[in-house]
Amino acid sequence: MWGDYRSFGNDSTAGGFLNTTTNQDETISENKPVRRSQNVVPLVIQQIKNCHEDDFKLFGTPVQIVKLVGILKNFEVQSTKATYTIEDHTGSIKAVLWLESDGDTPTNLPNVKEESYVQLFGSLRHQNGEKTVMILRMFPISDCNIITSHLLETIYTRLSAEADSKRVLSDINVNNPGAALANSMSFVDYEMGGGGNSGLSPMQEKVFKILETDDTMNGMSRDTLYSKFPPNQHKQVNEALQFLSNEGHVYSTIDGDHFKVTTM
Repeated sequence: MWGDYRSFGNDSTAGGFLNTTTNQDETISENKPVRRSQNVVPLVIQQIKNCHEDDFKLFGTPVQIVKLVGILKNFEVQSTKATYTIEDHTGSIKAVLWLESDGDTPTNLPNVKEESYVQLFGSLRHQNGEKTVMILRMFPISDCNIITSHLLETIYTRLSAEADSKRVLSDINVNNPGAALANSMSFVDYEMGGGGNSGLSPMQEKVFKILETDDTMNGMSRDTLYSKFPPNQHKQVNEALQFLSNEGHVYSTIDGDHFKVTTM
């Protein structure tokens, strides 16, 4: 779904779509480590700001390198780093570039100007409650088509990630029937005394609480449960049992007429 870029400074790939996969084969030397492929994810700034985790994930998929397109509002150059403020139509974010120096002169400052569009690739950091982009490469945009392409890529990537996450969940439920039971039990509200369940009707909750009092290995029989209710409510008791069983709140034990609660 997400492509791998051979380099981050090639303008010819800047506006391209993200379905191209490449393997980076470089000459290995003692002084030059092998660069490995990374997944590059186009985002808008608000997506980063809305993430409440230290490690940014898009529908459960970890993001290694982000691609942003925005306007450079201002920047400040210090001896070891340059700090940029990047803004798009969803918000603004701070981006930091660590500088290489040849004597007193930085050698890797990008040729960008304030109030101009830039494209940058970087990794995300979360420090002191603030999200920051650590810049790998940044360069000016001279073709407005790159801006439009980035917005389309951002939408496509988000929808694809959402679809993939739903497909994975569907596969889990198909291959593991117990997952559906676990998911249904995740909505059980344990704040009520004795393991009560939110969202239950009064009859369903009453049946549940009665079954909860039985601590035998085989559970409570249907006849014993009936004895707790007047005859004209036995049909409702059966319907409540069926619902609780389907939702995973109770299960049958030695036969179809003995039940225990799943929370015990």
